[in-house]
Amino acid sequence: MDEIVLILTTVPEGFDSETLARDLVEASLAACVSILPPQVSTYRWQGAVETAQERQLVVKTTSARVSAVRQALEGRHPYEVPEFLVVRADADEAYGRWVATAAAPERGPL
Repeated sequence: MDEIVLILTTVPEGFDSETLARDLVEASLAACVSILPPQVSTYRWQGAVETAQERQLVVKTTSARVSAVRQALEGRHPYEVPEFLVVRADADEAYGRWVATAAAPERGPL
């Protein structure tokens, strides 16, 4: 079974994150995408400290799908340098099987 991973990315508060999440799941690039409540992010960008309203997306998928998710986000992500963090997850066996099945590559590209 492929390793289960979480991909973290943030989008601006007004971005249509629900459509992006649905598209990733419908294309079998992710088993699930959780869209967290609005948050305030403070970060350094081009030498200045900035603050923005954002939403965190947590993409549950497999290590085999990371490249495809990255490619799907590159064309749609509104940020010049989007957050794309991959975190390995120690998943329960049944949950891991579900993620691997739901995000199986043979289900089709985005």
